[in-house]
Amino acid sequence: MKISTLLDNLITKKFYENKEEIQNKLDVFYAMSKITDEEYTTLTLKVEEMYNVVENAEGTVENQEKTEESEVQE
Repeated sequence: MKISTLLDNLITKKFYENKEEIQNKLDVFYAMSKITDEEYTTLTLKVEEMYNVVENAEGTVENQEKTEESEVQE
């Protein structure tokens, strides 16, 4: 299994608690030439998508996915 596939799975399953943890891992793998430019770009975009954080009306920070779920329920 390629490291990029493993990282993709970890990002998809939100294995890490926050975006900074996984982004640091990607940076290290990229710096050590374990993933290509294209893989790094793709994985970084996926991190942004999966760990997207927004502010809700009360001023607290939530995950975009949770905010969207609550909007659908209303």
